Amino acid sequence: MCGVVAGLGRLDLAPAVAALTHRGPDASSLVEVDGVHLGHTRLAVQDLDSRSDQPYRDGPVTVAYNGEIYNAAELRQAVEERVPGRGWATTGDTEALAAALAVLGPERALPMVNGMFAVAWADDRRPGVLHVARDRHGEIPLHLHLAQPVMAASELRAFAAAGRPMAAHLIADVPAGQWGTFHGRRAQWSRFHTQRCTPAGYTLELASATLKDTLARAVQRRLIADVPVCALLSGGIDSAAITYELAQHVPDLVAYTARMDPKSRDLRCARETAEQLGIRLIEVDIPAPTADDLARVVSVIEMPHKAQVEIGWACLQLAERIRSDGFKVTYSGEGSDELWASYGFAFHALQKTDWHIYRCDLMAAQARKNFPRVNKTFMAHSVEGRLPFCDPDVVDLALSLPQHAVADGKAHPKAVLQRAYAGLLPDAVVRRPKVAFQDGLGLKTAIMDVLPNPARFYRAEYQRLVRNSA
Repeated sequence: MCGVVAGLGRLDLAPAVAALTHRGPDASSLVEVDGVHLGHTRLAVQDLDSRSDQPYRDGPVTVAYNGEIYNAAELRQAVEERVPGRGWATTGDTEALAAALAVLGPERALPMVNGMFAVAWADDRRPGVLHVARDRHGEIPLHLHLAQPVMAASELRAFAAAGRPMAAHLIADVPAGQWGTFHGRRAQWSRFHTQRCTPAGYTLELASATLKDTLARAVQRRLIADVPVCALLSGGIDSAAITYELAQHVPDLVAYTARMDPKSRDLRCARETAEQLGIRLIEVDIPAPTADDLARVVSVIEMPHKAQVEIGWACLQLAERIRSDGFKVTYSGEGSDELWASYGFAFHALQKTDWHIYRCDLMAAQARKNFPRVNKTFMAHSVEGRLPFCDPDVVDLALSLPQHAVADGKAHPKAVLQRAYAGLLPDAVVRRPKVAFQDGLGLKTAIMDVLPNPARFYRAEYQRLVRNSA
């Protein structure tokens, strides 16, 4: 996981790269290729040697890339089929991606990638053209500053550091599942992924068994790392299922949970899960936030959404402890609620909305909400968050399931996941109804004690952030 900065024309991007040091404290560099500027700050997770530092050049292509590719071996094989006898200088995924873009082209390379990524690149065959792309579900943020000359960055703060104002009409996100080219004032976009929401014939029993196998494979392919990994474990089944699968492969797995109320059900369930799985559980005390604390969260996640700010406060505390204990990678259950439409508001929305389309849209919306929040809060302390529920096979399966193969009445909106792990996780966790993280933690009540109108406060803080960047 890393920080990316890119731009065209006469730009001094050194301050922007420096502003993203927290995303990549292990190395940083800035290059210019035929009028395209590429900057990078590295958090070394695969191939820790400096040979994998970025920006990375492979033939005509130079990339600045942020993320993890879990099927890099497949990309290498596809390149070798086109270039027999090709050797490899590194063991990491950066070289595999750069080579695939150079040899196969983005049209073929990007749809092949199984991973989370945001990438900017230059190609000698198209001088003066900036290319950008973002993974299919938008797990990794990549923002655009559309004022000339155009600029791209992992976080909005990089624009401010480069002297670019963050006015709303000037800022956009690279769309999930798309890649674009910028040449002067001209921009062209192409979609390399369209999410399928095709209904399939499953019973709840068959869906549960298939989901268990698919999620297990998703976790296993996300184990690629040359550094120690850990898990996030709340009191719910989403993180418990991920932790269960990790425990099958990671000896001496360590899990982290947030603690505010020592008597909360969330904490009891997390302890039960850790005990049944035989793993070490570290309980991180989450202090009640002040208004200043919550204003800081807004500046970290760079968005004003109430749920994201409040969950973000706990995430920042967890990330700080995880990094201080020497971990660079953790795993989260984010994405699960969207797949099953298990939020309380979804029950009423589904009374008048198509089941498959609603969940597909809900998942797509997280490219602007949950996923950037996870990324930015954990990367604030140089920790990479991996999301197995965003695996393409898991998402394709989940969004194909009919409602009767997912939910068992209003009380069990994610029955498919509960049945998949029945007998493998504590009954108290498997049977537990959905509870919002900030409610289960006791965070929402603590915030109401200091902010009479939290949503208005977050919006005001975000507007202040924007004004101060001008």
